[in-house]
Amino acid sequence: MLAAVAPRADLFRLLGDESRLRLLALCAEEELTVGELATLLAESQPQITRKSQPLRDAGLLTARRDGTRTLLRASAADDPVVIAALDEGRALCTRDGSLARIAQVVAQREDVSRRYFEERAAHADAAVVAPAATELLAWLPVLAPLLPGRALAVDVGTGEGTLLPMLSAVYDRVVAIDRSAASLARCAGRVAAWGLPNVRLREGEVDDVGVAEDVRARGGADLVVMARVLHHAARPQDAVAAAARLLRPGGHLIVVDYLPHDDESMRDQGDVWLGFDPAKLRAWIEAPLELVTQHPLPIAGAERPALQLAVGRRPARAMH
Repeated sequence: MLAAVAPRADLFRLLGDESRLRLLALCAEEELTVGELATLLAESQPQITRKSQPLRDAGLLTARRDGTRTLLRASAADDPVVIAALDEGRALCTRDGSLARIAQVVAQREDVSRRYFEERAAHADAAVVAPAATELLAWLPVLAPLLPGRALAVDVGTGEGTLLPMLSAVYDRVVAIDRSAASLARCAGRVAAWGLPNVRLREGEVDDVGVAEDVRARGGADLVVMARVLHHAARPQDAVAAAARLLRPGGHLIVVDYLPHDDESMRDQGDVWLGFDPAKLRAWIEAPLELVTQHPLPIAGAERPALQLAVGRRPARAMH
């Protein structure tokens, strides 16, 4: 119980401050960075750090590091005093509008990523270059056990289409999704040069209603690939859930992304997150799917942080 961590009288004093109630309520809705909380509460980051520390000391907030950033999340509450405080904090945040602004602030995590890929595609050499053989070969062991269903594959965040030649050769139809119009335009040139008649490009996000309807109309996907995609997502757990919904019963989801690292320079390339703890990634996959395998995926000579592979399978029975 939280009261055992913070004595009752101290708990009442701690929760008697409206600014701390707001902070606690916002962190109960979403795991937020100190900077995001500063934006929502119109305060400085040092002020947020100072006000959050007593809540952390009392066990009401937990902190997680992602590189140089600190993210705060409200701890699970079963104390009636804390529950009442959360209710009052939500009421305060509803009145000042900060609760309604959470989704907008979280979505802004992807702004740098969007700009980076649009600018990169716009300034890229227009010449079509064949994908590196070593890059494709590295993926062959990933796909080998997933061949029972070969009707439809979905490549989420396809970028310039590195995986499309291999997917096109294995699956009857391939839908390649990317939110960057500039990247898709460049990818279209490469698809035409490679001669991949069964690949369809689609601009959008994995959770777009139109994408889901399109895939469902084809009976669901046998394979959904998310290769180096999640670290660009504002809420990666939502992206995993949306990808899982595209699968037919028995279909597989492949996620390849970075293990935790501390290379802050990658934020300049649009990275929202500096890798993912394997246990967290596993939990996201196991929420809608059965975990098939998860392990590091070293690529010889890679200059970037180490990768991990996780594969989930939608059970043969329909999931809701």
